[in-house]
Amino acid sequence: MDPVAVMRAARAVRDELDSLMGGASAELRDRLDPLLAEAGSRPPGQLADAIVMLIAQYGPAWNRLSALLNLEHGLAAEQVIPMLADTGGQTHPPQDRGGDAYDGGYDDIPSTGAMSVDWIPPGHAAGPASSQASQAPQAPQAQAPPTPPEPLAASRVPAGNRGPSVLDRLTGAFRRRRGDAPAPAPGSEWEGVPLIEAPTESVSGWGTEVSIGVAPGQGRDGTAAPREPVELDIQLVAEGFDAPAGWRVRLRADAASPYPRAAVNLIALAQEGPEVARQIQTIHSVRGQVVGFGLRAITVHGSPGRLGLEEAPEPVSGTRIRPALLGEPADVTAVIVHGDEPGRLWWTYRSPHFVTPDRAEFCDLGMRASEFGRNLTGQGRLSEELGRKVGSRVPRGFWELLNAVAGRVAPRRPSVLILSQEPHVPWELAALEHPYDPSLPRYLNCQTVTGRWPLGGRRPELPPPVSARADHVAVVYDEAQAHPLVTEYGAVQVSPALGDILGVLGQGPDIVHLTAGGSAAEALGRDLTGAPFVFLEEPGDAQAFLLAGASGVVEPLWPVGGGLAREFYRRCFTGEPPAEVLRSMRGQDPDSAGAYRFHGHPSLTLRRTAPPSG
Repeated sequence: MDPVAVMRAARAVRDELDSLMGGASAELRDRLDPLLAEAGSRPPGQLADAIVMLIAQYGPAWNRLSALLNLEHGLAAEQVIPMLADTGGQTHPPQDRGGDAYDGGYDDIPSTGAMSVDWIPPGHAAGPASSQASQAPQAPQAQAPPTPPEPLAASRVPAGNRGPSVLDRLTGAFRRRRGDAPAPAPGSEWEGVPLIEAPTESVSGWGTEVSIGVAPGQGRDGTAAPREPVELDIQLVAEGFDAPAGWRVRLRADAASPYPRAAVNLIALAQEGPEVARQIQTIHSVRGQVVGFGLRAITVHGSPGRLGLEEAPEPVSGTRIRPALLGEPADVTAVIVHGDEPGRLWWTYRSPHFVTPDRAEFCDLGMRASEFGRNLTGQGRLSEELGRKVGSRVPRGFWELLNAVAGRVAPRRPSVLILSQEPHVPWELAALEHPYDPSLPRYLNCQTVTGRWPLGGRRPELPPPVSARADHVAVVYDEAQAHPLVTEYGAVQVSPALGDILGVLGQGPDIVHLTAGGSAAEALGRDLTGAPFVFLEEPGDAQAFLLAGASGVVEPLWPVGGGLAREFYRRCFTGEPPAEVLRSMRGQDPDSAGAYRFHGHPSLTLRRTAPPSG
């Protein structure tokens, strides 16, 4: 990677953000400007790595950055960042509060009975027939465990090594550990990518036909068929459009039609200004479990006289659709995507227990998501006020669905998976008005088994894994005495020196536990990538680890100190899911354990075959 080329291209992208992402540009600009300002005061290669990892999370900006580098410097995206050789960008537009637009209801659901997937909330027809346009003012719209690798050994990378960048070496190490294989030969295993075929531009008041469905992935000839028919539910979210025939289609992928599609008519609504950038987003699910996400940009003009100004359509950003990865679905999945205005977020829901409305709800944060999140977590403590502020921004439809599901699965606690394009707002800390267990704190992640997962690009993949190996543990620890993970579970203790960390990561630990490791923890959390399962005892960038393929990440929202590790691993290594362990510990110690949030599937378990050492 040529740092000078990357910096030049990044500045060009920064100048074009408004045209690339419209109202969604503010979020990326706020994160990119501080990095660009560090030019000259930070090692160029490290800074370039950080900038590329940031822009890669935003589809349109990433596409433009890679195009600039290809055009001016002959660098393919794969050369710029190897991790993205088989991925796409991740889109992070903006965010908001509402909830009064929801017209569904679950108040007549019986509290007991067998699971049903054909119950429809009152007031909803079986087919799609609603419009997002009326919701917002001015924005309508078990396999056998593999053979364990050789035991880990701490090692050091010579300081003078002039090989690939730290970013390249870490991502390469983790991809080797996960055993990423070459793409299967055409016809070997069915999978697909989100299909969104739409014109590059439209005009206010005009109808636009959009084809949505599944397309063969790169390197596939389209002849593969699923071993068993797959019933796909595809929901559209397109702010600034109306969908007269509804926002959801149901398709069947089988031998006769392995890559199905359907046409949906969208009508661009009236707008202020001569031109606005819009997004068409699709959420693909199977049996209540989200398995794919796609996004395509479209420009809407105020008059037809401006047609013909756009170039070829941007490629679809999104996640591969691989039903073979289906595991146990969460009882409730909330999908949160950015709207076209800062502070506006659109929520949709999935559940294996009920058919959910096809209309998205919006919430208005009143400010950018990053600012809203910082205002809450910057207090450095849990409080009823924090819980009420978060809870008041959660749309009413989520609470109604959660209450209905809680009644259906009782006495078991419901599980909740939050799939979100924005990483800032601690939705897990939303306070329930009527808690299911009055003896526990009212926060969502105390009353339910809650996990969180990023949404937007091809990494991390969907759905989140439900199982991860846990035999080989590396703990980054800066004290002379052995860490308890070393004495009790045979972990390898690694100093915070970056060379030592790189050496042990190259051998592929199943778990990386980072204590208060100073510069090493900061580097891994901000510039570098993750590990199969990561535990951070200091606040860090969990998303960076997940983009590199981590199966789950535990991190505190603010500094609280250590002390959870021994009990956390003792319970996880006996088969309890990390999400349930943390939920239980929050009830016992809300001031300390309450600061930790879990990124991963609520049902994820850590499989450990090696017995404790002590």
